[in-house]
Amino acid sequence: MLHHDLKTQYSDGISRFERLRTSVLAQISELLETNDLALGVPIESRVKSWESIEEKLERKAIQVTDIRDLQDLVGIRIILLFRNDLDAAIRLISHTFEVLSSEDAGERLGDSQFGYQSRHIIVKIPRGWLEVPIFASLDDLCVELQIRTLAQHIWAAASHKLQYKNEESVPPPIRRAINRASALLETVDLEFDRVLDARRQYVESSPEQAEPSAPLNVDSLALLLSEELPPENKKSEEDYADLLIDLTGLNVSTAVQLRKILRRHMDAVRKADAQQAASHSENATASEVDKRERLDRGVYFAHVGLARTALRKEFGDEKMNRLFEKRLANKSKARPRKKASPAS
Repeated sequence: MLHHDLKTQYSDGISRFERLRTSVLAQISELLETNDLALGVPIESRVKSWESIEEKLERKAIQVTDIRDLQDLVGIRIILLFRNDLDAAIRLISHTFEVLSSEDAGERLGDSQFGYQSRHIIVKIPRGWLEVPIFASLDDLCVELQIRTLAQHIWAAASHKLQYKNEESVPPPIRRAINRASALLETVDLEFDRVLDARRQYVESSPEQAEPSAPLNVDSLALLLSEELPPENKKSEEDYADLLIDLTGLNVSTAVQLRKILRRHMDAVRKADAQQAASHSENATASEVDKRERLDRGVYFAHVGLARTALRKEFGDEKMNRLFEKRLANKSKARPRKKASPAS
């Protein structure tokens, strides 16, 4: 088929390709957030431009009779923070979508080789979704998913820029240095795996029971709030570090102290949460899906917000406001200042 016929197909179908991109992107984003899989950078997605399609067809001498035969027409790139989450993400995607093919690019490499590492999965909308209007008429299209870690992504971006796609493409004097860089990035993934495993063991060992007077840290604080506060208020990501700074400023340093405060003010905290949810319910826009869903359940504060509400009941608004202002001032000092221009 001539390129101009394919281009007509592309132009006629672009709105469907975009609908597929946005709908699959929304489902994957929700899937990862619900299962607490951390992204290294926001998910990237695109519908392949006609110029890119034309260049690929010519470069690879590909014969295509239908634009829908291009499996990478719609692409989504998922860059995870931790290697530990790769298999979990792939399992979730496999259970959610219809998988046409799956490939681990890293399996082509020998133990001593470096190169591109990424999981490539071709998926389609499950048949059961096609009755939902947003997914209707998308059953003849597929999406290419690329899944990798942040360290793997750094390597992919750097090697693409340098055009060092494999060892043979690297000038001999540079091979030793590029091998070191590749090994270091792989070590980053492995060491983070060890950190996560050590953290899991620490949390599961219930450190408070072993040493009730031990100072709080972000992990023991998160565990304590999960035990004491309603599960429906918890968010997948909360700023426990800032709360810990506030607790230090209030001389609340142990789990025992914080539990007493939370339990003493729990009824007032729940009441304040319900009041805030009712107050903000009318102002949430339809585009704020997560916020709207929480408000519909009568939930406003996350766990950190509930804890701060209890602290306000215990120590008063004035003291909490001073802590807030001090924290903001410290953050402002920590930010690098812009250098003045010669003219200023």
